[in-house]
Amino acid sequence: MLKNTALFIVLVMFASGCVSKQGLKEQIAQVIKDNPQIVLDAMRENNIELLTIVESGIDSRSELNRREKFQAEIDNPLNPVISPDRASIGNPEALVTIVEYSDFLCPYCSKGAKVARDLVASNPNKYRLIYKHLPLHEESKKLAAVYEAIALLDKEKAFKFHDVAFEMQKSLYNDSNGKILGKILLDLDIDLNELEKVLKSKKIVENLAGDKAEAKSFGFDATPTFLVNGVSIRGYVPADKFESIIGFILEKSPKKEADDGEVCEDCLNKM
Repeated sequence: MLKNTALFIVLVMFASGCVSKQGLKEQIAQVIKDNPQIVLDAMRENNIELLTIVESGIDSRSELNRREKFQAEIDNPLNPVISPDRASIGNPEALVTIVEYSDFLCPYCSKGAKVARDLVASNPNKYRLIYKHLPLHEESKKLAAVYEAIALLDKEKAFKFHDVAFEMQKSLYNDSNGKILGKILLDLDIDLNELEKVLKSKKIVENLAGDKAEAKSFGFDATPTFLVNGVSIRGYVPADKFESIIGFILEKSPKKEADDGEVCEDCLNKM
């Protein structure tokens, strides 16, 4: 019906005589304006086809926006705060820095965290991983605070907690009495008395608030989201694709020019 409607409009145009391309456009617009029912009837009778066209347009626009945003971040990377006070693993001078904004009780975060963690473990000289928080639930906020408290006591144990917490995510989700969390802390040989004291630190509140504000400033509103050298990867991505995206980011990112060495302007005359 949509094709028939278009054909009808064209036939009306031809019946009106020979016109220029611009004139044809104007006449088509006038026919539609004078006979809106033609288009409305076609839309009603072909609503599925019309919906498919609209959805295709939306998908194409979304993909274009995603690509434009990706290129914009490659050209002008986002700049997260990287503090030496925060726990990290890998090489501090690594070629690739991954900042992970996550939620301990988000299933996709669990999968994404493993991908990032395994990547760093496979090449700790090339990668550095920093874990930040974007918790969406009260229980998640409590686990985030525990992680930050552990990091103040022992940064290495903080990432061990990170790994175990994600591995035992389902159990922690229903851990209203704190037994699972307590067992994890004991297994990691964390002094519970010291932990309780550190949990009252203002530094933890500042870190969590800072992570949330930073994520918001970057337009992040879902977990997991990763920043790879300032370029965002949103959502869980399988390991092979994640590494491919990193390779693409490194390839397309502007290369830093090496510092000039000593130059002799008139070497022959100075010899």
